Amino acid sequence: MKTQLTAEESAKLIELGVSPERASMRESSVAYGNGARGLMKAPETPIFTLADIISMLPKGICYEGLWIKLRITTWIDEPWFAGYQNQVGVYVTPDEAPFSAPELIDALYSLLVWCLEKGYVK
Repeated sequence: MKTQLTAEESAKLIELGVSPERASMRESSVAYGNGARGLMKAPETPIFTLADIISMLPKGICYEGLWIKLRITTWIDEPWFAGYQNQVGVYVTPDEAPFSAPELIDALYSLLVWCLEKGYVK
């Protein structure tokens, strides 16, 4: 099970306004090297984990005037689904369908990007 985003996915979240301090992990993008001032280490890249993404997703949002709840689900041999759902169980995001992916973190990442772009996460 994949539990962390790639450096590129993490950079996208930062670009969309997520503070790098919210990332639980750090990854060196370049190994140690010898610089003019001696041994130097490249800056570390923030990497967001599954737990980080879950903590940032709103548990509910007001979508077109209705309060809807976060729903994360899967079935046997099916991909993960993540989206916001009304009281009768109908997903209302995006285009009336949830985000889906074989890995939970990928479905949640797509949903978080959607939330950030729509202004549901600050």
